[in-house]
Amino acid sequence: MRPKRTGLTRLWRYTEGRRRRLSVVLALAAVSAAAPVAMWHIVGDAIDNGIVAGDTSRLTEDVVVYVAIGVVAWLLGTATWLMLAAVGQRMVLELRRDLFEHLTSLSLRYFSEQKAGWIIARLTSDVDALSDVLNQGLTTLVVNTLTLVAAIGGLFLLDWRLGLVALLVLPPGILITRWFQRRSHAAFSDVRTRIAAVTAQLAESVAGMAVVQAFNRERAFQREFEELNEANRVSNTYAQKLSSVFFPAIELLGVVAQVAVIYAGALMIDGGSLEIGTLIAAVGMLSLVFQPLQELSELYGQVQAATAAMGKISTVLDAEHDIVDQPGARDLGRIEGRLDLDRVVFAYGAEPVIHGLELEIPAGGCIALVGESGGGKSTTAKLVARFYDPADGAIRVDGTDLRDVRLRSYRRQLGVVLQDPFLFSGTIADNIRFARPDATDEEVVAAARAIGVDRVAARFDEGLDHVVREGGAGLSAGERQLISIARALVADPRILILDEATSNIDRPTEVLIERAFDTLLRGRTSIIIAHRLTTVRRADEILVMERGRITQRGTYDDLIATDGPFRRLATTLQGIAARRVA
Repeated sequence: MRPKRTGLTRLWRYTEGRRRRLSVVLALAAVSAAAPVAMWHIVGDAIDNGIVAGDTSRLTEDVVVYVAIGVVAWLLGTATWLMLAAVGQRMVLELRRDLFEHLTSLSLRYFSEQKAGWIIARLTSDVDALSDVLNQGLTTLVVNTLTLVAAIGGLFLLDWRLGLVALLVLPPGILITRWFQRRSHAAFSDVRTRIAAVTAQLAESVAGMAVVQAFNRERAFQREFEELNEANRVSNTYAQKLSSVFFPAIELLGVVAQVAVIYAGALMIDGGSLEIGTLIAAVGMLSLVFQPLQELSELYGQVQAATAAMGKISTVLDAEHDIVDQPGARDLGRIEGRLDLDRVVFAYGAEPVIHGLELEIPAGGCIALVGESGGGKSTTAKLVARFYDPADGAIRVDGTDLRDVRLRSYRRQLGVVLQDPFLFSGTIADNIRFARPDATDEEVVAAARAIGVDRVAARFDEGLDHVVREGGAGLSAGERQLISIARALVADPRILILDEATSNIDRPTEVLIERAFDTLLRGRTSIIIAHRLTTVRRADEILVMERGRITQRGTYDDLIATDGPFRRLATTLQGIAARRVA
């Protein structure tokens, strides 16, 4: 099996469909690169056969041809830069799209193991490093490489002896380049790592700023940021030190080559084997060798940074999907909603957190999962939502194993209301229709009225068109929850999961949400995870989970009448509720 590409060669696939256009660009660039070489040949001819020979007619011809070639070279160069820049932009666009698409298809396990800032750095600073190379560096690479080849060929064509003299600096140039390559690769890779660490710390600080300020931890976070920022400075400084040695060294070699050519050419002129115009043309052409070489050397630093960035991006692109459609998976038609958990085992790491769970929920039935934190309730709900697949056993809907159907066709019939509902930037109406973008305005209004969101919207002049800030800032926890319930209602799911949906809600809002639940749960297979007794009472059956196992099950009346974990839990919760009221 061939190893996956992690460097810039991985970008080759993004040239598919554009290779014919690239061939045209390369042809234009080759002609454009050859033009300055031809112009120096004309300069040499104008001096030797025009000025020195006193032939004004020859001199005029050379001037006209020189200007004509310059105009053509300018037109071709402009076209080359524009076309290559367009190709580079398109490659960046497709890379960023593929990266985001791959991220959205990864399981929750991946996001639980990575910092949000680290992921953001891949999509922002790392892609920007590639963008710099593809937008500007790609043109620099193509044009200067072709110019370098044309200039070396033109120099040897002009006088092979001067060409050999100029190439004397090639061996030390290769040694310096190899030294820089070895050192800079590790240096620029470390730079990308440090930038990602700074971004991750910034993202975490912004997301948790309320907690940071509440516990007076601003200075501690400032110190942590300063340490990361200082490490980033040191890393960047070291990379720049390497560049500050390499680039001037290449420039110095160019000066040495020019001095050597001028000295050797002067000796040849004294010996009568070289004309002055040829020497002047050779010196000018030598600038066409070392100017592109210097620009390519400067580009090399960018390429090293981009290579390191591509390596980081590849770690995301190569992340395996935990949840994938198996070969032969079929689309799931509209389901009735019968759920069957058959001896399900699941582990986040080495130790299982769900042990042989068996559970049957009839279509349209409602169960409640209760128990202490860490008992496996939310994990069970995530397994039903197929955010994870069981390590052993099976989860079936209407008798079909979830692993045998396409994930999208199942998720379209699934609704989830979380403990901390997330609202996106946009209007209240936009958030309600989030799960079903094609919902009509009438359907959105009907859902808002059925759930009670119309009361929330009435606080604002714009009503349902009120713009919600990211995360739902400006709305209470209860108002955000009501909007998320309306969102689930518009989605019209066959299976519904309520994960601690009322745990952070005050009592007056809880009454509104409980009424909303009456509308939302009607006719749907439902799994309720809750501590509020008013919420779990509505379930057909209550299951008490402890350490990944069901330790007690039954109706509310049966369980409360029996001495066991549920009654002890209910007694505790009632005591807490009583103290809150007091």
